Amino acid sequence: MCTECIKVRGNYFHMSIKCYILSPHGFCSGVKRAVSMAEQVCKLYGGFYIIEDVIHNRMFMNDLWKCGVIKVASIDEIPDGAVVMFSSHGVAPRVIAKAEEKGLTIIDGTCPVIKAVQCDAIKETSLGKTLIIIGDRAHAEVVALIGCADKSSNVFVVSNETEVELLPDFNGIAVTYFTQTTLDWAHVQTIIERLKEKIPHVKSLSPDNVCRATRERQDVVRKVAGTMDLVVVIGSAHSSNARRLHEIALSSGAGNAILVDSKNEFDSSVLDCVETMAITSSASTSEAVIQEFIEYLTATFGVVTEDFSLSNDDDG
Repeated sequence: MCTECIKVRGNYFHMSIKCYILSPHGFCSGVKRAVSMAEQVCKLYGGFYIIEDVIHNRMFMNDLWKCGVIKVASIDEIPDGAVVMFSSHGVAPRVIAKAEEKGLTIIDGTCPVIKAVQCDAIKETSLGKTLIIIGDRAHAEVVALIGCADKSSNVFVVSNETEVELLPDFNGIAVTYFTQTTLDWAHVQTIIERLKEKIPHVKSLSPDNVCRATRERQDVVRKVAGTMDLVVVIGSAHSSNARRLHEIALSSGAGNAILVDSKNEFDSSVLDCVETMAITSSASTSEAVIQEFIEYLTATFGVVTEDFSLSNDDDG
């Protein structure tokens, strides 16, 4: 037990825990747009249909279920003329076409950044190019991006350097790569480097497609994690960018790192003798949930908070 700890509820807590609130936090612009659209649609139509969670946020989705939102496996299950909302991760063009055929009222919540990537993918495959997608092949965003390819085009998905090695050489074939927007951008760079070694003629329309909101959160966690006894990532376990933040905190030297949906999931025993901690959040975690968690820590454990961002870091 540390000499400057006090015992509360059977656990020992440092008497003056310093907590850094890492910026940016709260919804990114794409998520904020999708949330606003979903809330407006609930008011206008009441319940509506979805085929994928609007955002990867369990608490927000619980609110939508209460509003009467119904999740189905495919467009075919939605009654003709009903209202459907597509998630912030986007859907393949054929899904949109099917919805139009059924006379559905379409609410497209696709993040503008992802929509731009999809448009680029459609353009490249229309030119007969083969696509390589760096990402999680089961993620909704990647599934939609695969669906943007022309039927005659080949699409390959890789998630690590080993899978890059298994790709053909594509001699004499035009190849363009894209990346999922919510990946660990540093890890993406290593995959891209190996991809360019394996296929020197591979092209891209952007160095990578990892969005700024994701990159900025990852950068600040990398910067501070090594000096923290604990890093708390507020976000849902099925959120890709929340899981990446958790992984980065651990790999960057944090004494401990946890991923929680809200203060209700927080196990206070992790604060046992913690002196320094940091809080970050996924791009699909609301500011209200973050502030509620901070208020809980300060009121219950006397945690002293300080905002931190790379822009105000004296060390650059």
